[in-house]
Amino acid sequence: MGQTITLPQPAADPARVEVIDGAVFITDLEEHDGELVAFVEDAPDPAEAVRQCLRLGARAAGAVRVSVDSDLVERRFDEMTTRFDDRVARAVESICEVTDGLLDAEDGALVGALDGHRTSLEQLLGSTFDPDSKKSVLALFEDVMRSAGETQQAAIRKLVSLDGDDSPLGRLKRELTHEVKEQLVEVKGDLKEISEKIAVSSAVAPVIALTTGKGFTFEDLVDVHLTQMASTHGDLAEQTGHQLGNAANKKGDEVVTLCREDMAGGEGRVVFEVKARKLGFRDTLRELDAAMENRDAQVGVAVFSRQDLAPTSVPFHYSENKAIVVLDPEDGDPSTLRLAYMWARWVVRRTVAGASVDDGIDLERAGRLIDDACRAVERTVTIRGSHTKARKAIDQAGEQVDLLSAEVSHALRLLSAELDSAEE
Repeated sequence: MGQTITLPQPAADPARVEVIDGAVFITDLEEHDGELVAFVEDAPDPAEAVRQCLRLGARAAGAVRVSVDSDLVERRFDEMTTRFDDRVARAVESICEVTDGLLDAEDGALVGALDGHRTSLEQLLGSTFDPDSKKSVLALFEDVMRSAGETQQAAIRKLVSLDGDDSPLGRLKRELTHEVKEQLVEVKGDLKEISEKIAVSSAVAPVIALTTGKGFTFEDLVDVHLTQMASTHGDLAEQTGHQLGNAANKKGDEVVTLCREDMAGGEGRVVFEVKARKLGFRDTLRELDAAMENRDAQVGVAVFSRQDLAPTSVPFHYSENKAIVVLDPEDGDPSTLRLAYMWARWVVRRTVAGASVDDGIDLERAGRLIDDACRAVERTVTIRGSHTKARKAIDQAGEQVDLLSAEVSHALRLLSAELDSAEE
């Protein structure tokens, strides 16, 4: 069931936007932005250029929302830090007030207690100094000091206790605990929402991965190479990932229709499934079967963006009428995709046209040549990998030599300075 969204437009703008069955339909929309007009005007396919602008704009808007949420969390932490500073400052002031009350030279409780002790001692000193008497000055002095010590210890414990109701540190503990609980509830909510958005972005990112410096999606890069290869043979390559097929779904990202002259009047098609995410071998074959059925194709090819994402250990693998190929966007070499394209044409022509009406082309010999090319590609990939490792090792060795050279220079400077000081 479709959903209709009416954009707020000026009274003179009849533009309408509808979302129906997972697709967006735009009617009577006018846009006069200079950059957009120039981009679409220069594009070979204006409709595809507008679709690309809409896709990039939607992704940029999603990225901006995640950035705004991150700023919100940062402001929450700043506000919580400010509140903590205020609480600590007030607690310190309370401790200072209590301490001043104890040690004040005129009204301090500690000073008053010591004065009282001194007076008692002066009275006792006049009576007796008998150390054996329980009423002597020394005995009473010990009792007085013991009592004073216990009193002061109790006062200090009360002052620094974390559990007492009247203790400044106890009040600070309770206030900080309450403040932390309140702030963490809000922060946890914000972090949960952002984590969900980041998880969605991380899951979607491999599917919409951009090739370096091009601004194209991986599907667009595959389309560029396939279009060039198709033009060489008079074939027709077109992106079909947004169109419904025979099975009423959108499986099959690109369809190449072979030149009818090479098909002896028959219909020959190859469907390409573009993958920028990891997929198992059986799942890959199932998707190719579904794509071939949906696009009425005789051959299916799965194109992966990296070797570690593909279910095979070699850059090109085929079985019957299905193949798996790796096209590394960073490498820039479409040789493996070209090999897959030639293999697919060979299988379609063998299936549709047959060897007897193939204008003298030896299809069996073509199959042997394809096998030879497969082995050559595997060796090329192996050599390129070894070369990359060797280059990295050489670079690392160069860095170590530079470090050793710097250490030698430093040691020579120290030796020269030591010798100069010895001569003086």
